[in-house]
Amino acid sequence: MKTKSVIIFGISAVFVMIAIAAYLFFADYQKTQEAELQVRENRSNTLALKLHQRDSLINDYMATFNQIEKDIKFIKEQENILDNQSKNPEFKGDEKKQIIQDIQTINALIEKNKQKIADLNKKLKSSGVEINSLNEKLAMLSQTIEERDQAIETLTGELAVKKEEIAQMNVQIAKIEDSVKFQKKVIDYQVDQLNKAYITYGNAKELKEKHIITKEGGLLGIGATKTLNENISNEYFTEVNISETQSFPVFSTEAELITEHPADSYEWVTENDTITYMIVNNPQEFWKLSKYAVVETK
Repeated sequence: MKTKSVIIFGISAVFVMIAIAAYLFFADYQKTQEAELQVRENRSNTLALKLHQRDSLINDYMATFNQIEKDIKFIKEQENILDNQSKNPEFKGDEKKQIIQDIQTINALIEKNKQKIADLNKKLKSSGVEINSLNEKLAMLSQTIEERDQAIETLTGELAVKKEEIAQMNVQIAKIEDSVKFQKKVIDYQVDQLNKAYITYGNAKELKEKHIITKEGGLLGIGATKTLNENISNEYFTEVNISETQSFPVFSTEAELITEHPADSYEWVTENDTITYMIVNNPQEFWKLSKYAVVETK
C-alpha cells in the first residue's frame, strides 16, 4: 500500500513538472511572438512614416516645379518682348528705363527660382529619399534657369550697347538742335531786319531842323527837290514792322511823301477835308525802294 502511494506521488510530480515546463515554454513563446509583432509594427510605422514623408516631399516638389516652370515661361515671354523693344529703331529714353526695370524684375525672379531649386536639393538630400526622376527634373530646371540667366546677361549687354548708341545719337541731336536754334535766330533776325522800317511826320521846317530832309537843285530855293538826308538819325523816326503795320495816322489837311514810293502801293484816307490816314496797300512794293518814309504835313 505504501509502495502504491509512492508511485502515485511520483506520477503526480512528473505531471506537475510537465505542466510547469509547458507553461514556461508557452509563456516564453508568447513573449517572443509579441516582441516580433512589435518589431513588425515598428517597421510598418517607420515605413508608413517614410512613405508619408516621401509623398509629402513629392507633393512639395511638384508644386515648386510647377511654379518654377510658370516663372520660366513668364521669363521667356518677357525676354522676347524686351528683345523686340531693344531692337526697335525708334527706341526712346522712357522705353529704355522701362526695359531696365523689367530686366531687374526678371533678374529678381531668376534669383528667387535659383533659391527654390537650392532649397529643393537640400530637402532631397536631407530626406534620405532617392528619386531619380526628381533629381533629373531638378537638374533640368537648374539648366533652364542658367540659360535664362545667360540670356538676360546677353540682353543686358546689348542694352548697354544700345544705351551708348542712344547717348551718341542724343549728342548729335543736341548739336543739330543747337544748330537749328542758331539758324532760327539768324533767320528771325534777318526777317526782323527785312521787316523793319521807319516813318516820321512833320512840316517842312520841322523836318529840315531835324536834318531829316535836304533840298537839292533849283535856284534860290525855287524848284529845289526835297530828298532824304543821307546822315539821318533814327531818333526822330518811329520803327514799324512792315508785315504788321499798314495804316499810319496823318491828320493834316495836306500831306505828301518826301521819300520815293510807288504811287499805286498806298493811298490817302480823307474825312471832312482832312487826311486822316495813309494806308499801305502793298507793303512789299511800298518799302522796296526805301525803308524810310517821310510824310510832310502842311
